[in-house]
Amino acid sequence: MKRPFKHIALSLSAASLAFAAPLAAQDATSSEPTTEELEQAMGALTGMFQAEPLTAEQEARLPAAEAIVDTMMPEGFYAELMSDMMGDTFAPIMAMFSGETGAQMMLSTRLATDPAKVEALSAEERSELVALLDPGFEQRGEAMGGVFGEMMTEVATLIEPGFRQGMARAYAVRFTADQLADISAFYATPTGEVYAQQTMALFTDPQVMSASMEAMPAMMGQFADIEARVSEKMAELPAERSYEDLSADERARMAQLLGLSEDELADTVQPPSPGGGSPF
Repeated sequence: MKRPFKHIALSLSAASLAFAAPLAAQDATSSEPTTEELEQAMGALTGMFQAEPLTAEQEARLPAAEAIVDTMMPEGFYAELMSDMMGDTFAPIMAMFSGETGAQMMLSTRLATDPAKVEALSAEERSELVALLDPGFEQRGEAMGGVFGEMMTEVATLIEPGFRQGMARAYAVRFTADQLADISAFYATPTGEVYAQQTMALFTDPQVMSASMEAMPAMMGQFADIEARVSEKMAELPAERSYEDLSADERARMAQLLGLSEDELADTVQPPSPGGGSPF
């Protein structure tokens, strides 16, 4: 099975938000992104999410907000949350790489034959083929899941301090001093204490995730025609211009800006992409 962790990452990324232009712009046949490209992508993502500094009034509310967050998120909560997610939410995804789905994926990459032949086999026959090709298939899948779980816990440990700080600042921004006092008073009750510590876990509860996944087919259907819809919008915009489309004054100005001669500029300006600026 080739590059299984890439398949895992793609599966898990259905629940994430990350559009990194430097990576998306790579040629489809290019190799893995370089460290420099990854750093550029991370820098671009970080730059997208810049929060406004707290006002003096909000800063004054920060200690009360931090106390609430301490109740909601005891130290180590994020790693525990990730561990629960790996066990409950992502278990079906991880099982893909050691079960029947994983077997089909493995055979599709290892056997240069008509896929219909493999699909016509029984599950037992496919398992027999997998065992012949990879005697450690099941253990390999379990090992991958274990490593991925460890990595998620390690990442959660790194994320937690910043996450807690961000939550406290968000509470200081969104709630008044009186509201923070009311929230704190509720969290001090037996029911409030339980609710506070379960609030974050509710978002990753299997019941919530299962119900959310029911909307996945409809969501994917919405994206099915995204290329046509984007192309339609792009068609309303002015077309990209090549060197030949520029006027003499425009060429002179561009050459001046770039510190090039006009002859050098002609070799520098590349023709528009066939998609006319479309990301697809």
